[in-house]
Parts: sequence; structure tokens; C-alpha cells
Amino acid sequence: MNVDWPPAGTLMASRYRLVSRLETGGMAQIWHADDELLDRPVALKLPAGLDPASADVLHQAWKEARMAARLSHPNIAAVHDYNAAMRPEGYMAPFVVMELLAGESLAARLDRSPLSWQESARIGVAVADALTAAHANGVVHRDIKPGNVMLTPTGVKILDFGISAATGEPDDDETGATFGTPAYVAPERLDGKPAEPATDVYGLGVLLYEMVTGEPPYPVDTWEELDAARTAPPRALPADLPVAFRDLVGSCLREEPDRRPTAAHVSRGLAALTPPAPAPRRRPVRRLALFSGLAALVVSIIALFAALGSSRQTVDDAFEPTATAAPTAAPPSPAPATPGAGATPRRTAATTAPLNVNDAIDRVRSAVVAGRELGQIRPDVAQDLINLLRPMGRAKAADVLQRSEELQRKVLARVEEGSVDRARADVLRSRLADLARAAERGSG
Repeated sequence: MNVDWPPAGTLMASRYRLVSRLETGGMAQIWHADDELLDRPVALKLPAGLDPASADVLHQAWKEARMAARLSHPNIAAVHDYNAAMRPEGYMAPFVVMELLAGESLAARLDRSPLSWQESARIGVAVADALTAAHANGVVHRDIKPGNVMLTPTGVKILDFGISAATGEPDDDETGATFGTPAYVAPERLDGKPAEPATDVYGLGVLLYEMVTGEPPYPVDTWEELDAARTAPPRALPADLPVAFRDLVGSCLREEPDRRPTAAHVSRGLAALTPPAPAPRRRPVRRLALFSGLAALVVSIIALFAALGSSRQTVDDAFEPTATAAPTAAPPSPAPATPGAGATPRRTAATTAPLNVNDAIDRVRSAVVAGRELGQIRPDVAQDLINLLRPMGRAKAADVLQRSEELQRKVLARVEEGSVDRARADVLRSRLADLARAAERGSG
């Protein structure tokens, strides 16, 4: 595509106003644009490097939009729209509209220095989770590399599904235009085998290798150099890395696709190397005696809400919500609070009974909702946590245990990026620990 078109300020499809060109590569231009219909910034991708009048270009852009639009995951850049604009020459130029991401690419970060293995594992978990979601929806990315991984304030995201394919789709490209970058291409792609998830796992292995060493296993620029380099195995990872980390990367880089682990397996393996810290002990509720007048007032409010049958939990999380007890014919009237008595919430028999899984999930959810309403959890992060909790009530006990551990790690990651308050994270992690114990009892 002629780099002189489109100029900044062009209105594409009567909706997207181009602001500035962010990147020009061999296959695409990426623009910062304003969506004037919805009044939001977006990223707009225009094909480049191929005949823009070709039907193949239209099809490839449409295919990319369709593939990415199948996916909805916190670690995958969202696709908003597919459209086309009229070029001065009189034919249509297709484009894909995506969310505009802040931050920097992993490639830019690695230009400065390699990462620690702990940070590499954290990024690897996010990429593996995104690939697990893509593979579950029948999509193979086929171009996992540092330039397609973004490190943003809201977490790690993969982008650019420009050469993605449906699982099992024949790889019949004889031009090599959709093969990607030589240093990151899985061996089976060179043999023309159909698209399969194992191809992305190989790319993930290359990504992990490069994050800790500063270069891919085969640091080549051309296909000829790749052929020559593959006659010998890649340089071994540094011996001071954990054995489990080295073994996991090695399994991803196996030549035979059927011997590689799944993306989900890689995620679990990496996450196990960086377990969350133990949940901190709660301070005794009796510390509220220092604020006896306020405590007495809060107790009165709790008792009143209970008498009215309200299920809304709006009390600060220093008071644990009790499990719902069986209703009685005449609930007792709340006892009047005595000013200065230093009262603490009264524990019922139902509170001391072991939580079941569903009750434990409800307690986690209520803590998320309360954190959102108090401004301690960013709204989009709260919704993400709620979405992850939703299917757990129907899951097996072993799956609930695994997912509660994944949520523990996610909460820690959100604290690091500043989207979850540390005090609220302590509450969430404590309740997730309760959920894990409930799941263990259920599987016992």
C-alpha cells in the first residue's frame, strides 16, 4: 500500500478519523484513529505489502476480523469492526478496527534487556491462557512472537490474528506470505501440515526462551538461515534457571507437534513455579473495640437489615457475612446497642459450620462487588473476576480448586498493575482460600 495514502485526518467509512500512524510493517499499517460514532480511540489496521486491489487482500482482512471476533478473553486484544474505505484509485481498501492498547510490545521491552524467569513465567501464563481460549474456539494464531504480545497497564494481551487459521485448515500458502517470521515458525508449518494448536505452543516456547536469554532459539532472519540453523539443536537454557522451567520450555520446542503439551498445561506448569504468597492472617475483629461507638452503630444496622430480610451486603469486609440460616417463624428483634459497649458482630451457629462450595463462591463474589462499589477494584477487572467465578458453581471440586488457585494468582497480578487495592486483595485471597478448602472437602 502506498504510504502516502491515507493521510492523517482521513475519515474512513464515514466513521473513523485517522489521527497518527503508529506502525508500518511489511503487511500492514497500524493507525491511531477516533471512532466518531462511539467517541472512543481505536486502532485501525490497513493491509500493506500486497496488491490492495486483490480479492485476496479483502478476504485476508475479513478472515482476520472473523477469527479474532470469535474470541473474548482478557488477554486477547478485542476486535471492534471490519469495514472498507474507497481509495483515490477507485477500489476498496479493507481495514480492521481493534481496541487501542497502551503500553509497549514485548519486543520493545526485550530490546532493553532479557527478563527474569519469574517475570517471563508470569507473561507466559497470560499468553498461554489466551491461546487456551483461542484453541477452545477453534482458532490457531500461528504468529506468536514478541511483536504480537503487548504489555499494557491492564495486563498482557496478544494481538494480530492476520495469519490465523481454523484448527485443521490446510496450510496451502505456496508464497510464504502467511508463514510469519522465520525465527518463530514451528517446523511443521514448513512441511505444509494443517493448522493445529501445537503450532502456537511452539511459538510460546520460543517466546519463553527469548524472554530469559534475549534471543530466540534460532536467531535467524531468512528461511535459508533457518534451514541451516536447524541442523543443530538450539543452545541450552542457562543452568541457573529452575529445572522445571527449562523442562517446560524444552517440551514446547519439541520437533514433533504431538509431543508438545497443550497451552493449558503450559499455563498450569508456569503458574506452579510462581505460587501466590500465603494469605495473611486476619486481624481479630476485637480491634474494633477502639471504635466502640461506631461498632455498636454498625451492629444495629446489620441486625436491622437481617430483620428486613435484605440480602444486600454493604457492610465493610471487616465483618464476615454469615451463611444463610433456615428462617424461623418469628425472628428475634435486634437488641438495642449500648453506646460505648464495644460490641462485635455476634456469630451464629450457621457461621461456624463449614462452608459449601456455592456459599464460598458467593462470598468471593460479594467481596468483588463490594470492592467495585468502594472503588477498590477497577470496574472492568471486577467484571472479569465475576465472569471467571460464574461457571465454578457447576464445576467439579477438582476444577474449582484449580480455578481458585488461578484466581489467587490473577488477584496478585492485578495488585501489581494497580487495578486492585491491596487491602481488598487480602480479603479476596482469604475468601479464595476458604473456597479452596471447601473444594478440598468436596473432593475428599
